[in-house]
Amino acid sequence: MAVTTPSRIWSTPAEPAELQPFRLRGGNRGCLLLHGFAGTPPEVRGLGEHLAAAGYDVLAPLLAGHGLTPEAMARTRWPDWVRSAEDAFRSLQGDCREVFVAGQSLGGTLALHLAATQPVNGVIAMGAMGSPRFFKDWRLRLIGGLKYFVRWHVPDETDCDLGDPGALRSLHSYLRRPSVCIQSLLQFLRVIEAELPRISAPALILHGRRDRTVDVGNAPFILDRIGSADKRLTWFEGSGHTITVDLERNDVNATVLSWLRAH
Repeated sequence: MAVTTPSRIWSTPAEPAELQPFRLRGGNRGCLLLHGFAGTPPEVRGLGEHLAAAGYDVLAPLLAGHGLTPEAMARTRWPDWVRSAEDAFRSLQGDCREVFVAGQSLGGTLALHLAATQPVNGVIAMGAMGSPRFFKDWRLRLIGGLKYFVRWHVPDETDCDLGDPGALRSLHSYLRRPSVCIQSLLQFLRVIEAELPRISAPALILHGRRDRTVDVGNAPFILDRIGSADKRLTWFEGSGHTITVDLERNDVNATVLSWLRAH
C-alpha cells in the first residue's frame, strides 16, 4: 500500500535557526518547556519569553529526531524522547534551586513522566495525553502490522482546530509522521497511564476545549489519576490543541506564571 507524501517537510516555512532549542536565563527558578510530537521549540517560545521576563530560567530542548527530517524522527522511539527531556532537566538542575517541568502535547506527557520519575518542584501539562484509550481510530489497533505497509501518517492540513488559524504560522511541525513513531507513542502512553498515580508534585493541567488532536477526555483523566494532593485543571474555551499559540495564549501565559509564583 502506498501513501502520497508532501514534498515539503514543514507545516509552515521555517529557517533552520528557528527550529533550534533555546535557553532564556531570567533567574534561579528553572522551568523546562517541552514541545510536542513532530513539533519544534517555537511552539513554546512565547510562553518561555513571558516566564523569562518574570525571572525564570527557561530551557526548551529539541527532542531526539525532531527539527531535522521525518526520516530522522523515524530512527527514534519514546525512550529517545524521554532521554532528551531528562538531559535538559539535569542541565537546569545544575543551575537552579528549583525546577518545574511543563510541556505541550507530547511535551506535556513527557513532563508528567519526569514528575513521576524525577524530583521536580511542579508539573504543567498542556494538551497532554494520559492514556492510549482516548485514541479511537481503528487503524491504531493494527499499527504493529500496518507500519510495514504505510510508513507515514500525513495529517490533513485543512483540518485546523485553532481558534486563531493564523497561529499556524507560529508552528513548525513535520508534514508527515513515521508510523513506527506513532506506535512508539502509544507504547509510551501505556507507561504514562501506569505512572500517573506516582506523581506527587503540584500539578497544573491546561487544555483547549476545542482540541481535536488530543481528546479532551485526557485532561480530567489525568486530573483524576495523578497522586498529587495539589492539582488543578483549567480549560481554555476558545482554544484548540496548541494553546501556547492560540487565541488565549496570553491567558495561558498569565495562568502558568501565576501558578508558578504560588508554588
